[in-house]
Amino acid sequence: MLTLYSNGTVIVKNSESGALAQAILTGKTFDALAVNLNGVPITFKRDIKNHYIATFANLNFELVSG
Repeated sequence: MLTLYSNGTVIVKNSESGALAQAILTGKTFDALAVNLNGVPITFKRDIKNHYIATFANLNFELVSG
């Protein structure tokens, strides 16, 4: 479960393909987490189900662990 206190690396899942990738957590606030995914900065926002999700280049991602 990702929280405001998470540090280090996180696992990112591509919602369409189910592919997993490791990303570096670079910043965090109560409702958002910023990560660096292979050099691409992506901001994940918390939804109403407490999942962190993001859209980048027409791809949907979800943070699955931290």
